[in-house]
Amino acid sequence: MCTERYIHPFTDFGFKKIFGSLENKHLLIRILNDLLECNDPIEDLTYIDPKELGVPSIYYMSIYYMCCQTNSGARIIVNIQNMYPDLFKNRSFYYSNFSILESVNKSEWSYNPPPIYTIIFMNHYMQQFCDDPEPKHTARICDVSNGRVLYDKLTYVYIEMPKVVKPLEELGNPVERWFWAIKNMNDLDEYPESLKDEIFRELFRVSEIYAFTKEERMAYEESLKNMRDWNNILNTAVKKSHEEGREEERRILAKQMIAAGLSISKVAEITGLSTETIENL
Repeated sequence: MCTERYIHPFTDFGFKKIFGSLENKHLLIRILNDLLECNDPIEDLTYIDPKELGVPSIYYMSIYYMCCQTNSGARIIVNIQNMYPDLFKNRSFYYSNFSILESVNKSEWSYNPPPIYTIIFMNHYMQQFCDDPEPKHTARICDVSNGRVLYDKLTYVYIEMPKVVKPLEELGNPVERWFWAIKNMNDLDEYPESLKDEIFRELFRVSEIYAFTKEERMAYEESLKNMRDWNNILNTAVKKSHEEGREEERRILAKQMIAAGLSISKVAEITGLSTETIENL
């Protein structure tokens, strides 16, 4: 039984409850306006079923996937990632391409799609940004020689939540406060008054688990269990990968020792490998 006061936003149910429901649409509009800093602020939006875009169900069943359209026609795809999948960048491009294909006027063969934004909240690090301490990264198609944007209708925003480490009193803008609230709310027992803005008080209000119906609580519990199961699978895989990596390092070291003329028994003593393994090397 869940004992926390506030929902875990990185569960499918939690993220959808906060940002993917009609009654909380104002929260999604506010965070998107703060994140994207568009010249044309979003005043309203409508939610789009991923099935309408032709996205295979496998891509939005294992991880939360949401698509919406603004009042000005722009498409926004929002996704949360709890684990680092293979070919992750390819998948984010895949999302946006489906939206492009669906929005093009095929009867007139018009190639003038609306602006498409893909926003991905990642509960892990991204290798491409390992040297950058900032959690938010915005990418577009650019000329690599001068950084000039070649096509401004495709925007990718990657958010590395593990890099959200600033203490609350040092947060300098609304985006940092959004990230802090999303990352930390599940660990809090009460609303942090220093967040100041009324929109964050509303965020915490709709996230209070005690106000859920029995059906919502059961759905949340199931979503929380699924998230924890996936994380356990990932942690086991990472641990196994590290162990296999150390095993390979020991094999390489053993080969070097054998080449240097050390006896099999001595190599086994140093590396911890069995004599049979060393003989097979």
